Amino acid sequence: MIHSLRRAVLAIVPVSPYGSRMLASFAVGAQSREGVPHHEGRLQQRISGAGTSVFVVPHRNVSQYERKYREVMNARRKKEMFVNPERFAKPFPRYSFVDWNYKSELYAFGKRLSEEFDDALLREALTDQSYINKERTKQEELGIDTTLLEIRNNQELSELGAQLAREVLSRFFQKELPLFPEEGHTALVKFLTSQQTLTEMASNLGFRDIILCEEYPPSDETYTRSFLAVIGALQKSSGNERAEKFVIDFLASLLCGKDINEIWNIDRPWHMMVELAKQKGVYPVEPRIIREAGRNTIHAVYVVGVYDKDKQLIGKGIGETLDIAQEMAARDVLKQFFNTKEPMPPFEFQSANIPYKLVPHVRNIHK
Repeated sequence: MIHSLRRAVLAIVPVSPYGSRMLASFAVGAQSREGVPHHEGRLQQRISGAGTSVFVVPHRNVSQYERKYREVMNARRKKEMFVNPERFAKPFPRYSFVDWNYKSELYAFGKRLSEEFDDALLREALTDQSYINKERTKQEELGIDTTLLEIRNNQELSELGAQLAREVLSRFFQKELPLFPEEGHTALVKFLTSQQTLTEMASNLGFRDIILCEEYPPSDETYTRSFLAVIGALQKSSGNERAEKFVIDFLASLLCGKDINEIWNIDRPWHMMVELAKQKGVYPVEPRIIREAGRNTIHAVYVVGVYDKDKQLIGKGIGETLDIAQEMAARDVLKQFFNTKEPMPPFEFQSANIPYKLVPHVRNIHK
């Protein structure tokens, strides 16, 4: 009866759009009574005099051989955790394993980035001072003369890479955003060279296992210093052009899909808008209420427009108060002045012309 019932149910279960049949497993057994064993299964259909209950679950797409493999691997892991609990207490760096070929990993790292590094410089760029202190302590405990330890940290290369990254990004934004103020360029450069941004980029590029440091996983400061040191090592290995291309490809490209007006926080947008309006010859500017709804309620909405001396609307903003709406309108006017209003034309990432020989850009067409 069990097999016939399963065949009957499986025959009426539809095929899912992913090409796999929803599996309905049933086990039929009588009520518990003495001398009659229960059917051993997770899903059971218990038939009694009162009624019938059916439980149906979708198939998890785990084959029998994979299930057995997982059971064996989990059993081995539990056994290893019982025998060597200290091994699973915290993660170990890959370079501490015997079969770790650090030279091959550095070679593969350079090929993944499509760059040619000097091996000694790349090792120096990925060596933190904490790792040198750790190795020196080990040698002192073993009675080895530490004066023979010739390992250099990445502090010098990090400073060189940080200076290069700031210069390249500044020139890039001066070419791509000529109407953006210098304070805005500085804010963008600061955002792209911040610890959070560089840490995320270094982690995505696989720095975690090739950085030589005492702590594992590396800290955000170590990630940042190592990434900047790699830029400095690339400059010394392949020249300024390849290093500038690296900065543009991996840092400047992070602004794609972001609103650069949100990155630079303007403290007094109305005052800045008035000063720029005087320079552009559209002063005086005047804010006016265009629409409003829900006055004197907690759901009040105001739409304020900014008009120039020719009574032309040059920007508008929305807010729950008049002050907020006027500030948002001033920010909208600033976007018009800076030519950064969404949607913006894409940045020009032609690496062969960056940053000294930028070709005429599509942004210039709209001027």
